[in-house]
Amino acid sequence: MPRIWRVTVVEQHTLIRRGLASLLSAGPHTCLLSAVAEPHELSDVLAGLPPLGRASAVAGPDVIVLGMSAGFGASQGETVELVCGLGAVLVVADFADGGEVTMALRSGAHGCVSRMAEESELLNAVGVVGRGGIYIDPLLAEHFHNALRLPPGAVSPTLARREVETLRWLATGLTHRQIGRRMDLTEATVSTYVKRIRNKLGVGNKAELTRKAFELGLLSASDVRHSPVESHASADREVRTSVA
Repeated sequence: MPRIWRVTVVEQHTLIRRGLASLLSAGPHTCLLSAVAEPHELSDVLAGLPPLGRASAVAGPDVIVLGMSAGFGASQGETVELVCGLGAVLVVADFADGGEVTMALRSGAHGCVSRMAEESELLNAVGVVGRGGIYIDPLLAEHFHNALRLPPGAVSPTLARREVETLRWLATGLTHRQIGRRMDLTEATVSTYVKRIRNKLGVGNKAELTRKAFELGLLSASDVRHSPVESHASADREVRTSVA
């Protein structure tokens, strides 16, 4: 008989917390113990749970699904360290690059899942982490692999989330104007982002920028595999025609 994994959700935002709780409650191999907003609430909630069967130990969670509202940085790492003693931690966040995944694992997390993942992916991750394994969402795996390929002592520069998004669009061949339309930014703002990115990566032209981003794990082949340049260019021509 398949094992049922006891799960606790920690997520600050109410709608997201309820969504995760609903999914894990309905999962065929998961049992939701509790859903709280802040990590410090966990100890009190777990202390109030009944003993597990005849054992005197509290029926704590096998897996703690820890939601992060943004990316993964130093403060998020401290949160993982705070709760990892209460159960195996599975982080759900908007990971910007492989470096953030590495940071999460080094902080004590047993798994990382993108917020863009399918429901089945999260349930699968819970099972892997519950069995004591390490899980990396396929959406994040290539970025993580690229980050591991950094030479010893290399330091990956920290790009803001919007800078990473700009970089990925830039690598597909879009112009600053086209990127601005997709990110709801002015062309001048996009140009400012690109200038910051070049300064942080220490490169000049676009080809060097894209190559450096691959080397640092900020980009993966999946980011540029299906270049939308032609369709975007056509769309831009249509917009200009309709305006004229």
